[in-house]
Amino acid sequence: MNFLGLLSLLILHTVTFSANAPKDTMTELAVNIYHKLRKTGENENIIFSPLSICIALGMLELAAHGSTLKEIKHILGYDSFKNGEEFGFLNDLSKKLTKVENPYTVNIANALYVQNGFHLHDTFVQLMEKYFSAHIENVDFKQDAIVANLINHWVENHTSNHISDVFSSGDFDDRTELALVNAVYFKGIWKSQFRPENTKAFTFTKDDETEVQVPMMFQEGEFYYAEISDGSNDAGGTFQILDIPYEGDELSMMIILSRQEVPLIAFEPLLKAQSIAEWGKSVRKQKVELYLPRFKVEKKMDLKNILWDLGIREVFDRNADLSALSADKELFISKAVHKAFLEVNEQGAEAAATSGIVAISRMAVLYPQVIADHPFFVVIRNRQSNIILFMGRVMNPEELNDSHNLEAL
Repeated sequence: MNFLGLLSLLILHTVTFSANAPKDTMTELAVNIYHKLRKTGENENIIFSPLSICIALGMLELAAHGSTLKEIKHILGYDSFKNGEEFGFLNDLSKKLTKVENPYTVNIANALYVQNGFHLHDTFVQLMEKYFSAHIENVDFKQDAIVANLINHWVENHTSNHISDVFSSGDFDDRTELALVNAVYFKGIWKSQFRPENTKAFTFTKDDETEVQVPMMFQEGEFYYAEISDGSNDAGGTFQILDIPYEGDELSMMIILSRQEVPLIAFEPLLKAQSIAEWGKSVRKQKVELYLPRFKVEKKMDLKNILWDLGIREVFDRNADLSALSADKELFISKAVHKAFLEVNEQGAEAAATSGIVAISRMAVLYPQVIADHPFFVVIRNRQSNIILFMGRVMNPEELNDSHNLEAL
């Protein structure tokens, strides 16, 4: 199973673990971004990496001063943090996730591509290396096609070749001074793998009631399961939660599934930051019959518009203060791009780059059935800290499936 998350920022030249710890603000940001994305395409798949976005914005925060810095910190929820608390948190988190001995694979890579002759403050470079282990390379952005290929190759190398063609020559011009790029790659093996011979062609019903054929995996086993209610019938009342652990039990994929007659978009407005933690605490280990599609989804988004809507604005105009980056005052962000990829199969997952709801018990004689044959919400998270690596929804799991996969079933 693969997950990939990538975020890049282009900078142009112009003519902690307290009650409100960074991990909690990351979840808040993730949910806010999700709500912005769902409003831009009601029937589209969504996948993004909150981890990738938070790391890249952390690097941007290091570059900012004055009101630009205050705006970034406020939107990210860092107002009350002591100097450097969020950077230390991101650094510690990256080190923990990328340990060689982990039963899963997470790679986090950061890079700065700097225009020849453009001077970065020594302090900024030191902090980038200290907190983000950033690779820094000088380039000539006037050779736009060469630089685009160079950065795209770096991205491919750090996402196991799952994310490509992020940049084109048109993304750079003679005013480009710096490109900041982050890549996150995750590969996890299910603690309980699906048997390939049990995968069969199955009908998936989309929210618009059209149907597509998908390869549906099946297994009966012990998973973490619960049902939730919004306390009313406004969104159908009851939803299923299934938490599927990867090897080691530290990371898992949480799936939220509505009743088939209730569209996913009826549930989404109920999604809040605290909900995800509450759902994670509500699940209990029990035997479940699980039907889950084998699928791939990917999404590239213009994150600039999302961040602008969330309130990070000054950094995108000519009043931006990025003086912690360089003595040159005439700098601003021209573009913010995020691209993510998710693949789910019998072995596991691979990816690159990410209130009012209460748990209710299920009293039934038979094992619960979780049949993901209609749109569902998905989160890849750390089960202890609730750090979210990837978040999204699957509205159409056939989107990147090869037709011969179904013909072979």
